[in-house]
Amino acid sequence: MDLEQLNREDRAFAAHVEDLFERAQQKYVACFTNFLDLHQINLAQWIANRTGYANYTFYAGHADGERLMLGVFAPYDLMEEAQFPIVPLTVTFRKEDIVGHRDLLGSLLGLQLKRESIGDLLVSTGLAVCFVTQVSAPVVLSELKKVGRVGVKVSEGLPNELPALHRYQDLSVNVSSLRLDCLVAAICGLSREKASASIRSGFVAVNGAALMDVSVNLQEKDVLSIRGFGKFRFEQVLSTTKKGRFHLLCKKYI
Repeated sequence: MDLEQLNREDRAFAAHVEDLFERAQQKYVACFTNFLDLHQINLAQWIANRTGYANYTFYAGHADGERLMLGVFAPYDLMEEAQFPIVPLTVTFRKEDIVGHRDLLGSLLGLQLKRESIGDLLVSTGLAVCFVTQVSAPVVLSELKKVGRVGVKVSEGLPNELPALHRYQDLSVNVSSLRLDCLVAAICGLSREKASASIRSGFVAVNGAALMDVSVNLQEKDVLSIRGFGKFRFEQVLSTTKKGRFHLLCKKYI
């Protein structure tokens, strides 16, 4: 990766992250980003590696989170999760009511919150947990009364047990190689030609970034978002045949 090859938005983000590292080291203060998506996390990690500075970490407000904050700490300071400006909120509603991830996100954005101020949303029967920035928490606590048409109550803190972050459907596929066009074709039931056309049209994102090179080889745990088909994770290579074909386990987000 080269800074000169990044688009304008990514260059601005990279400059912001570099500034956080500089401030933490020169002013001896802890510095934090907002919540980052997968593409930004990878870019922030790359910037962190370039700085050679080790006193930083990522945190979502809970273990195994997906949308993370970057925290850069002063030299020799302890990296404490409690310092992150993340507030967990529990949203409760009637068990017979149906509230989905998209419904909750839409209602939060409807409060004029920016997407980067909202972290992971964990939704279950009768309750949901959302992680938001410290600045945004008072807005949600005071103004979120409904999600769609469903009345809700919001309180600060976590329930006794966290809902799962995602639900998946296992998908077993066989491919001739780990190229992007091969996986997209197998996952979506398309021909290689149609899969390649979708990729070149910018309809496929890998780890949060649009990727138009059909020949890129994917790695286990890569996440693919395919317009019109959904979101998938390349979980692992289960086996390889004598003819060199790969039997893969993928997971579809549901």
